[in-house]
Amino acid sequence: MKKIDGIHTFEDEGFLARITRTSFAVMLAAAAVCAVWGVCSLIPGSPAPAFELASPVHAPSKLGWLLALAVGVLVSLVAHEAVHAAVFKLFAPKGSRITFGANWRCGMLFACADGIVYTRRQYLAIVLAPTLVVTLALVAAGALVSWPLWTLVVVALHLSGCVGDWAYAAHIAADPAIAYCEDTEWGVQFYGVGEDGRDEDADGGEGAA
Repeated sequence: MKKIDGIHTFEDEGFLARITRTSFAVMLAAAAVCAVWGVCSLIPGSPAPAFELASPVHAPSKLGWLLALAVGVLVSLVAHEAVHAAVFKLFAPKGSRITFGANWRCGMLFACADGIVYTRRQYLAIVLAPTLVVTLALVAAGALVSWPLWTLVVVALHLSGCVGDWAYAAHIAADPAIAYCEDTEWGVQFYGVGEDGRDEDADGGEGAA
């Protein structure tokens, strides 16, 4: 394998700026959906559900709704990293160790499979799995209790935290030369097929966020 490049998760200011912009875009999109939903629900005969905290059947108090929102966000954060870890473990050699950590300066949690090399497809599955699995689980939970606004807010907050994973995936997808990805305690190192003639050492941020 030959080194191509890597992502310096918490040290690359350009990377951090991109994921911050994407996170804001997700939240703005959710706010726009709420605005359109609110207007449509006021139109007589509109098929849009009433814009309220929860359905009348299962409606908690406003304080209960806010507490449920906080719990939903916390659970989604934990579930996100748990899904990363599960898929890391699925593709890793037997006995491999998966660790967890946090970078409080950037407000990020992460799972890390330090030093384990994955194929391109495996790493794409690892970084994108929480976006699919956790989002579907949140939608199912919201549908179960008939809380449409809760579902929208929690899903939007979860997706706004998936943007680092999307940036990893976009970087890999944009470079067909990337054949392998090594998860490291500082971020991710990308490799192509062939011999590495360079002596540079990689440095940078953290594992899958």
